[in-house]
Amino acid sequence: MSVSYKDGKILVDDAYHADVCYDVANNLITAQFNSKGSITKYAVMNKFSVFSAFYNLISVDGTAFDWNAKKHVEMVGKKQVTTFAAKDFDMEVLQFLDQKNNCIYVQNKVTAKRDIDFRVVNNFGINYGSYVEQLLANRLSAKTIGTLLAGFVRSKKNGLTVAEDGTGYIRGDVLGDFYLDIAISTEPIALESERGFVNQFGYGSKIKKGETKVYRYVISAGTRTDFTYCDVQAALKNFDNAIKDTEAYIADLKCPVELKDEFLNAYYKSLLNTSLSNYKELNKFKGFLAGIVYQFPARTYYRDAYWTVLSVLPVHPELVRNEIITLANGINSKGECPSAVKFNFKNYWGNHYDSPSFFVMMIYDYIAHTNDKSILNEQVACGTVLDSARLVLDRLYEEVEESTGLLIKGGEYNRRDWCDNVFRSTYCTYDEVLYCRALYCLSEIYSLSDKDLSAKYAQMHQKVKKSINDLLWDEEKGWYINYKSDNFVEDNLSIDTVVAALFKVADEDRAKRMLQNMEKWLESKNNTEQVAGDFGTLSVYPFYKNIQDIVQKSSLPYYYHNGGDWPYLSCIYAYAKLMYGMDYMYPLTRWFTYNIEKGNYTPIEFFNPLQKDGSLLQAWSSTGAFVLSYPNGDFFSKKIDK
Repeated sequence: MSVSYKDGKILVDDAYHADVCYDVANNLITAQFNSKGSITKYAVMNKFSVFSAFYNLISVDGTAFDWNAKKHVEMVGKKQVTTFAAKDFDMEVLQFLDQKNNCIYVQNKVTAKRDIDFRVVNNFGINYGSYVEQLLANRLSAKTIGTLLAGFVRSKKNGLTVAEDGTGYIRGDVLGDFYLDIAISTEPIALESERGFVNQFGYGSKIKKGETKVYRYVISAGTRTDFTYCDVQAALKNFDNAIKDTEAYIADLKCPVELKDEFLNAYYKSLLNTSLSNYKELNKFKGFLAGIVYQFPARTYYRDAYWTVLSVLPVHPELVRNEIITLANGINSKGECPSAVKFNFKNYWGNHYDSPSFFVMMIYDYIAHTNDKSILNEQVACGTVLDSARLVLDRLYEEVEESTGLLIKGGEYNRRDWCDNVFRSTYCTYDEVLYCRALYCLSEIYSLSDKDLSAKYAQMHQKVKKSINDLLWDEEKGWYINYKSDNFVEDNLSIDTVVAALFKVADEDRAKRMLQNMEKWLESKNNTEQVAGDFGTLSVYPFYKNIQDIVQKSSLPYYYHNGGDWPYLSCIYAYAKLMYGMDYMYPLTRWFTYNIEKGNYTPIEFFNPLQKDGSLLQAWSSTGAFVLSYPNGDFFSKKIDK
């Protein structure tokens, strides 16, 4: 396998049989193509996954295609293109999504080197379990579920019809209200059905030497009576416009700063595409999902969204505005922010320590960089957006220790921040710094309308900042400790404490000293004590020493919060290095190149060489695009225009 980059595309050359899997998404669905014409994943937002398996088979004159042929794969935006030269024909396979429809477009372009009889057969399995699981998750009554499952006696309308123009339409009522329809540009062949539902389809024809033929199909799954339904026959007729749509989307993935380097251009397009691919609209819900595995139920997280929108702000600020309003509508009357807001605006996992701060910070960044102060007056669940910002910080103040002004993460249920596999009790540097930054942001916001409130929050900000530096800085080690309580101190170096440098809670000397230690201990290429090799940036080192404080995946060294590389944090750390004039390219890019080398072609959630990877097309892993968009290192210094 060889990998290169050109014109914003990731290019891979390999044998045809090798999987080169590429994840794509639009407003309604996520999918994955494997560079062999198969649709290896397909999920409908807030509904279910579609396939349990999918196979694409090619034959010439009744003989199966040789899978050892060499192929060239290009990936960018929402499309994958695979080309290869076989003995008897050349072929290009194009698979893509448009920006808004629940369907997948597939095109095979075949040029014959001699007279051939060319055939393609696709067969697939249905993920019935995902459909039933979502029925149960939606807490439907037994009677309602029984009625839906009675759809297993499938509609008499199921099956194949062929139009006068030779195009084929396969209607499939799979189970209950679950449909799967296919429209094909040529008369289908080699069909198989099970109890009336088609689970194999094919197409092809005879092609003369030197002739090129194009075969297209559009496939869609979902439920016929709601937002997920797509008319595949209409989509097939609109195929050429859909191609233009996806090309226009790719052309729009432009960095605000010119990138002449081929790798950085492809890197930026990949990351911005990841942010935008996770943006969803469902009725009044408008926001960024965290990633592929966060769509059942569809939900947007305060922390994930904060880091995600940094890459979107300079190119599509209107989407950031929508995100703020959606998050505001997830705040309850007490001012509690959950981890995430679901599509129906109900909270997802309790009230969190970091969510309120991220909400206020996002509002500030949006206003500072757009000058759109009207966002403050938008009506949401708890008054205006400005009312909501004050409400959440005043609620968070209930968790504050009077003498220091610092947050106290008390009790056993204290895993309510991004590091939710670790019990970080009492004073946690990450949460304290975010709170400190949020107080500063709210003070600046109120300077537009209420000088007294502005002064109040400014005073609180200064108190918290002083306490962080007095109580949480370890002079001997040269970094801020991770967390501490009355009887225990976890003094390992945690990458999430980089926010102290990012938001200038640390003075310049401390910031540089901490960043130098992060370079020494967290950048794996420099840390000679760790044994996982040169793979990127560890999230903590040394690993957590109190094994009672770590649970689930973080129980293992190098894994998850216990030393795994989280690209969003690696890139934020890179931006802090940029701010202080240090070389930042290793944490910015090594996670990306390492994953490309192992076949992960979209940004990953978390990883390490020793344990299982996280999910792909992860929204907040797009922060590298933010770093490239603001190369002067002054993003967080931007003031609100008064």
